[in-house]
Amino acid sequence: MSGGIVNDIARTTVTLCVALAAALAVAQPAADYPARPIRIIVPTAPGGAGDVIARFVGDRLGAALHAAIVVENRPGASGVIGNDLVARAPPDGYTLLFATSATQIIAAYAIPHLPYDPRRDFRPVINIGYATSVIVVNPALAVTTLGELIDYARRHPGELNYASSGGGSANHVDTEVFARLSGIRLTHVPYRGTADGYRALLNNEVQLMFGAITSALPYIEAGRLRPLVVLVERRSPLLPEVPTIAQAGLPSVDVRKWLGLLAPAATPPQIVERLNRTLDAVLHEPQVREWMDRQGLDVAGGSRDDFDAVLKADFRKWGETLRRLDIRTE
Repeated sequence: MSGGIVNDIARTTVTLCVALAAALAVAQPAADYPARPIRIIVPTAPGGAGDVIARFVGDRLGAALHAAIVVENRPGASGVIGNDLVARAPPDGYTLLFATSATQIIAAYAIPHLPYDPRRDFRPVINIGYATSVIVVNPALAVTTLGELIDYARRHPGELNYASSGGGSANHVDTEVFARLSGIRLTHVPYRGTADGYRALLNNEVQLMFGAITSALPYIEAGRLRPLVVLVERRSPLLPEVPTIAQAGLPSVDVRKWLGLLAPAATPPQIVERLNRTLDAVLHEPQVREWMDRQGLDVAGGSRDDFDAVLKADFRKWGETLRRLDIRTE
């Protein structure tokens, strides 16, 4: 047998061995998964709605998988720091991202030169649910309705300050959508996270803020913040006396935000599918739905493909919205 043929056979054998080893590497972790703690990276600061929900869902997921779940907050740059960490993590199912419309999609258009590709570098796991936003003001501001807020802002252009969780964050974009819709000018004051924004609002450093009911409700119930409208199509059972934005006289606008789990793009599909099936079952547990209701969340669930369709639609919607508003961060 000639040396060339021997070399060809050797190369073929090596190629087959490498392919077999790769296939076994994918199959074996899926069979044993999870064999060690799973990290869920939250790309926002502690105390916000995403953090609260991630920890609750993480506890339920850990119980269902009989595994330890470690939730880590990696805030900064409107979610970019935490997202980049997960994009670069080994794709073995042991590092997941608790993503939101804001940190995953809005940031993709608002922040230039991302160190990762928000579409190609992640694989959808499951859409957990949708958050309801509410406009809250400091009670020192002499307005009790959305109409009064708009009238005040028109008489005092630029004098009202609003808090956000940072440039390109959900409440930054939502407030600018509202300002454009109502023909007013507000002054943006970005903070490092939702909790810092609420502290500023409570201290009257800013006068209004768009927040998730999950995080705003304790302050509303304590009488420390005044709710004006919810930004959904129907009233929230948690705030039944608070009108929707359409009931308050402005056109209805779809600014609802999803919250879900993503994995690094090359994560084996068997692992992603197991996570999806487990979490979908968790989200349909009555006690989980009751908890989600109390947080002002609409449960989503569904398949990986369902979530992928939501992501694609949101990339189109928010891309058009941010281009129209010309929102960019430095």
